[in-house]
Amino acid sequence: MLPPLAGIAAVLATLALALVAVRRVQVRRGLPAEAARRALHVAVSVVALALPWLFDADWPVVVLTALALVAVLAVRAVPALRGGVGGVLHEAGRPSLGDLCFPVAVGALYLVAGDSPVLYAVPLLLLGFADPAAALVGRRHGLAPYATDEGTKSREGSVAFAFVAFLCVHVPLLLFTPVGRPESLWIAAVVAVLATIVEAVSWRGLDNLFVPLGTYAVVLRLLTFDATLLAAHFVVLAALVGAAAALRSETTVGGAGVFGAALVAYLAWSLGGTAWLLPPALVYLLYARIWPAAREADGLPHDPARRPHTAHNVFSVASVGVLWLLAARALDLDLLYPYALAWGAPLAFLGVDRMREARPAWGPAALAWRAAWRSTLVAVVPVLAVVWLRVLAGVPTAPPAPLAATAAFLAVGLVATGGAALVLAVYKVPIDVRTSAFEGRLWRAAIVAALSALGLAALAVA
Repeated sequence: MLPPLAGIAAVLATLALALVAVRRVQVRRGLPAEAARRALHVAVSVVALALPWLFDADWPVVVLTALALVAVLAVRAVPALRGGVGGVLHEAGRPSLGDLCFPVAVGALYLVAGDSPVLYAVPLLLLGFADPAAALVGRRHGLAPYATDEGTKSREGSVAFAFVAFLCVHVPLLLFTPVGRPESLWIAAVVAVLATIVEAVSWRGLDNLFVPLGTYAVVLRLLTFDATLLAAHFVVLAALVGAAAALRSETTVGGAGVFGAALVAYLAWSLGGTAWLLPPALVYLLYARIWPAAREADGLPHDPARRPHTAHNVFSVASVGVLWLLAARALDLDLLYPYALAWGAPLAFLGVDRMREARPAWGPAALAWRAAWRSTLVAVVPVLAVVWLRVLAGVPTAPPAPLAATAAFLAVGLVATGGAALVLAVYKVPIDVRTSAFEGRLWRAAIVAALSALGLAALAVA
């Protein structure tokens, strides 16, 4: 290993030479801006792969990360730099945070996995090679586009990303770790599908952060599973992606939003179990069916042009529920009921949005009542079925007074979903119209969080 200061100088010099070389090729050979950016992407990844062999302490990498961020910000702020070497990063013509996310991802990976070169290298291999491969294949051979939050991507590019991601995981695990061949294959398959989904639903270059850190977290968890469980994870993940795609004609979710729905469903199943999969699965399957008059207003089921909801919309609906799921996992508590309410309240929002268009003569009370009982039926009743199955099976976590729990769950469910519907019916203009899309989602999430917390009171009664 080099002395720390010498190592820092060597890395900075190598990165500067790579930037200058790519810029020179871009100017002299007319290299397209996107291709130049991808070439630099690969070069920086290769340099970053060497960090565990250059340093045996964290502070040099922290210094490099900080210097890289300063350099990126300088290129953004100084016109002379932006028009010079910065053209490699900023001539692609689309706003992106990828140049900022890249050094943050490398630094974070080194801090959590620097003492394990394989766990450090696998996410960086995906970051450095899978994304450029997807861009290259998609640009040259992409004939089947799908919509994302920032334009379009191609199915061919996503397949290329998954294939390269599979190799980036499987080969290092097989050659440099004691992981068996079946386990390595299944881990690579699961990670490849998940990373492809994350890349498809990311926006503004945030895949440079989400893909490597998410890959590290998933690989670390999957390494504790045996081959049979890993195969089950792959089968469930593939089934969820296939089901979400097959049912998209019955929903208003389109493009990458389908991948987002599958990702949320897999997260619910893998962290919580089958019972936790029920609320999101039923909401996705039924939200466009339980208000029949609104189906025509949405152009369903036959009009593919009326599928405006993207991954942003999917994650907005799922956000509070995912927080309850993570809290239950972290605290080792059974928070299934507040989690179900966190799906029922957004379902009530969707009902108000659709029924206001389909039934404009209905007032807030009529909208709230219809949204409340239907949302409770979809989101809460399946949880009651789980409760009673636990009671009948004699599970220790089953409520000692199931009848009281049933009454409390139904009552609180109607209050939470009805309250959400009533708030939106009365205050839709200040929530959605007089705010930006992001602010409107924050307001909705805040309402859902407050109302779903009522589920804790029901749990106290149970």
